[in-house]
Amino acid sequence: MYRTKDVLLTGFALFAMLFGAGNLIFPPMLGYETNSSWIMTMLAFTITGVGFPFLGILSVSIAGNGIKDFANRVSPKFSIIFAIISILAIGPMLAIPRTGATAYEITFLYNGMGSPIYKYIYLIVYFGIVILFSLRANKVIDRVGKILTPILLILLFLIIVKGIFFTNLTVNPDIYPHAFKRGFLEGYQTMDTIASIAYAGIILTAIKSGRTLTQKQEFSFLIKSGLVAIVSLALIYGGFTFVGAKMHSVLSTQDKIELLVRTTSYLLGSYGNLVLAVCVAGACLTTAIGLVATVGEFFSSITSFKYEKIVIFTVLISFALSVLGVESIIRISVPILIFIYPITISLILLNLFGKYIKNDYVYKGVVFFTGIVGLIESLDSLGIENYYTKSVLEILPFSDYGLTWLFPGLIGYILCSLIFRRTEKKED
Repeated sequence: MYRTKDVLLTGFALFAMLFGAGNLIFPPMLGYETNSSWIMTMLAFTITGVGFPFLGILSVSIAGNGIKDFANRVSPKFSIIFAIISILAIGPMLAIPRTGATAYEITFLYNGMGSPIYKYIYLIVYFGIVILFSLRANKVIDRVGKILTPILLILLFLIIVKGIFFTNLTVNPDIYPHAFKRGFLEGYQTMDTIASIAYAGIILTAIKSGRTLTQKQEFSFLIKSGLVAIVSLALIYGGFTFVGAKMHSVLSTQDKIELLVRTTSYLLGSYGNLVLAVCVAGACLTTAIGLVATVGEFFSSITSFKYEKIVIFTVLISFALSVLGVESIIRISVPILIFIYPITISLILLNLFGKYIKNDYVYKGVVFFTGIVGLIESLDSLGIENYYTKSVLEILPFSDYGLTWLFPGLIGYILCSLIFRRTEKKED
């Protein structure tokens, strides 16, 4: 069996893996822009930013495979391609550069040191440390993370409590149109659903380590520890969304990081902002090192390149992209994530109920239909649109909620279930 203490420790470990300091920049701006619609927006953001990552881990535990085999029932080749795209997204193309850009902007840019020379010096030092600790197994950075993360969480708790209970600020009564869709799509930016598939193996290994559990007990352990993590994440995201909604009456900005920095200064003063800068920089650093190591281990396992070379190449690409800044990286990530997420969520749901799906063509059909919709919406976000496809997307059920892919996915499921069931009967 297992103890409650074990569940809590594993739950907080999962929370630490999914909670990236870079994710903090999204909830305040969501509340700030959606005003009195912040509850609906927060609910939607929690679904994609918290709920689907949890389902992703459950899905991997049921499928019994890691990210390389996650989409095997579509086809082994597709599974490898899907894994490569996912690892690149949470690696050098999006997530790792964002950690560096976020750390720089919070510590330097919005504290009066916006000169380009500061940016390059900071990012060179930042990614130099990332390379150093990614190439060498060293526990120093883990210890730093274990010290800074609790301090960061205490600071976030103070911001939320002060912003909610000890200010006279009120929420703007304006209603935001399509609030659910805004929060749902913004939750993609956390990239935690993709990351959860890559991290699932680590959590599952930790659960099994040193314990003799039945499969049912392992799943129960995972459910309970997962709930600890998602409740903790939901409280932080929800609190910051509400605080952001209140800040609308006293702050004016369109920049996510500037809003977070100015909110902290407004509620806790300049010392609070200094502590936030140090903690966020440390948390971003530990996240970047973990992601670089993940990228290195993945690509060294499927190619002939050595781990060290992949790490250096990954960090160089990440450095180059981090120079663009957080807002530019987010703009780049939007079309990529709009395309990837419908396929990822579809695969998670299919794997969760995989034992009831006897026909692999169902997987192919669902992924094909959701992928087509994701591609069209991705191109649309780039300004590449077609009148006919746009008209079709607009009339699809649930499109107002950011779930344009859901109905086509159901169509693919039903069609492939019927067509290939009949084919099997004829062959029999």
